[in-house]
Amino acid sequence: MRKIVHIEIPSSDDGAQKDFYGALCGWQAQEVPMGDDFTYVMFDLGELGVALSGTGDDIKPGDVILYINSDDLEADMARVSELGGQVLLPRQEIPGFGALGIFMDPTGNRVAFWENASPE
Repeated sequence: MRKIVHIEIPSSDDGAQKDFYGALCGWQAQEVPMGDDFTYVMFDLGELGVALSGTGDDIKPGDVILYINSDDLEADMARVSELGGQVLLPRQEIPGFGALGIFMDPTGNRVAFWENASPE
């Protein structure tokens, strides 16, 4: 059985979201610079990571994405189409962390696979 390893919650106001989840759940926010114009806000919950994603035309409030662990991202993404899903974003490398692939399940939910850069 595969674990959910990461969840992204859309956010149009990271400051408000950090304050909200900090007060509600006691989560401590960590800001991870991901380039010149993007900082990823993460809450480390041990084996499960929760992060804030931006919003836009293709991501709106309510579009929470579950990331499922993958040991072979290419094989898992190939099975998506075989089983009636649709690949939305093929393998995308996140240097130093791993890779992800986003897909739509047969009923329209966006879900993703995550493959760690290092197996541990």
